[in-house]
Amino acid sequence: MKILILHSIKSQLKGFILLNLVYNKLIKIFSKENLEFDLVMKNGLNKDNVFFENNWFKNIQFFPGFKDLWNRKKTNYDLIINLSNSPYSILYYYISRGLKKNTLHWFNWRKIREKSSFEQESILAKNMIQKIIKNDEVKLGLPSLKIEKEKLENTENLINWLLRTENLKPLSLSKYIFFYLKNSDAKTKTILEMINLTLAQKKLKVIVVIEGVRKSEKESRLVMALKKIQDKNFYFKFKDYNDLYYIFKFTEKTLFSITDSSYLNTIGEIKKWRMIYLKNNILNDIESIRAIEYMNYHLKSLNPL
Repeated sequence: MKILILHSIKSQLKGFILLNLVYNKLIKIFSKENLEFDLVMKNGLNKDNVFFENNWFKNIQFFPGFKDLWNRKKTNYDLIINLSNSPYSILYYYISRGLKKNTLHWFNWRKIREKSSFEQESILAKNMIQKIIKNDEVKLGLPSLKIEKEKLENTENLINWLLRTENLKPLSLSKYIFFYLKNSDAKTKTILEMINLTLAQKKLKVIVVIEGVRKSEKESRLVMALKKIQDKNFYFKFKDYNDLYYIFKFTEKTLFSITDSSYLNTIGEIKKWRMIYLKNNILNDIESIRAIEYMNYHLKSLNPL
């Protein structure tokens, strides 16, 4: 069975989870078939994205030109799936030849506008699978995650070595709260209060990584404020360790984490990590108070010895 998937990716989350869920459901539905997948995708691909694997597809094309689009008419597919409402993908969908064709571009996107990226993608994936199998009773699993176990273990060993050079305990023996934050000044006041609340516990450490800190020509107000914190339990030397496996390991071993990254928060939802997600780019007074109260609640529930 030959299947063509057409898609357009907007970010680390917007598009990849949808593609992941649809692909994994299809291989279960047609498990007895000899499946062959082709992918045509508008926009580049982040090779470190945990929701995507190249080996799912026999052929992958990015930004194919109109000559290729015309040649696509010569290839026949058993099933063509369009997961995007971009004009490019819709044109490709109508020109491509397939025995069966299904598209999402008629979906009423306003229905899901207020939902999280993860919820949106799940709803769209379910809608597509319902169309393909013509059955409303569809249950989706969680997205699969591409995480290399050996690389994750090696990362932990390296982190532990770095900690030992500072006469600190390894991650597995440390009680710490992990902050993974965008390099933005918008939440500086709230972040500082949350960190100070943690350090006031005396026996809890704080580890901070700033997303994209190396890209900034000058230090943000957030980074400068964090550098002023003088506390033996505040560890800021990992601030620019933005490698995905460092983030995974810090989040996996922490008592709980605080992040404003929708990408990490979604992975945390799937892995069932304990997290506080600062959703909005700018927190108003009510949102800031709520976040700090939530932080207090988590800290009290830990009751460190």
